[in-house]
Amino acid sequence: MSKEFETDQEPGVAHPRETFVLTGHEAAEAALADAFVGARMHHAWMLAGPKGVGKATLAYRFARRVLGALPTGPRPLDVSPEDPVARRIASRSHGDIFVLRRGLNDRGKPRGEITVEEARGLVSFFSLKPSEGGWRVAIIDAVDELNRNAANAILKTLEEPPPKTVLLLVCNSPGSTLATIRSRCRRLDLRPLTDTDVRSSVAALGSGKVDEAAVRFAGGRPGRAIALAAADVGGLYEALTDALKEVSKEGARAFLKGVYAKAGDRGQRLTIFLSLARDWVRRAAVASAGAESADPRDAALFDLLAPPARAQRLAEAFEALLDIEREAEGLDMDPTHAFARVARVLERAVA
Repeated sequence: MSKEFETDQEPGVAHPRETFVLTGHEAAEAALADAFVGARMHHAWMLAGPKGVGKATLAYRFARRVLGALPTGPRPLDVSPEDPVARRIASRSHGDIFVLRRGLNDRGKPRGEITVEEARGLVSFFSLKPSEGGWRVAIIDAVDELNRNAANAILKTLEEPPPKTVLLLVCNSPGSTLATIRSRCRRLDLRPLTDTDVRSSVAALGSGKVDEAAVRFAGGRPGRAIALAAADVGGLYEALTDALKEVSKEGARAFLKGVYAKAGDRGQRLTIFLSLARDWVRRAAVASAGAESADPRDAALFDLLAPPARAQRLAEAFEALLDIEREAEGLDMDPTHAFARVARVLERAVA
């Protein structure tokens, strides 16, 4: 039987509730642990940082301790996977933890936002008494995915939380979160890790050989590195590079032939390809503007396809790719149509 699809889990990566290793972020973990054992603990915490950096993993580490798992390791939130509380959280059978996340639409695809109906589930959860008479924990993953009505629905809980309540708000984009929500939370920022720490984290999570192409494009995010490796990001980038070299002769067809035709899930491949295309266009624009921060590994390709006169065109292509990405996420766009649009944007950018 195939494993249930979960909207708060990246492909190829263990779910955060099943992850017991966290590399880095010692200061944020210490702040949570110290608050819990202190005289007063803030009821709402915003864990902010880029997707895949470890925010949800930290949220579940804290949830285990709050709900009674016993510490076992050198870090304050280390617990054993065999701890009874940890096992019940991992199996989603603990009655005092609630997770608010995006649901699926009628076609079984992830919605682009958390709806007000889903947010009311959190309100209902806190209207009941604790099933075990102690603390209750809610994890919102991610708070910046709440639509406006959903965000407003949880405000009263943030303003007047029940006793012995902790809300952990995973946030990928604090700027897009309502100020009224931000102001009611204590914020902890989780920064991207070094490439060395990303490699250590991937190895510690038992994900096999570290994929250097995935580390390169992960931007300091271990979860992202694992997802990129599972999607063969190195092969996709090689295909993108080959297509860029052929675009002057074959136009948009070079991308469709070299990238779209590769094996694998096309929806997932579209997501990775959009990310790679935006990354390449951004760095090409930097090189075209005369800056010296471009990756030297792309120097020959930039010389061929990104002379200074194309800087404005590349900047426009970057914005166009962002628009396609937003539409693909929000409207469940057909990957075939999205790939064709991306190919045309890149063709115009380097024509």
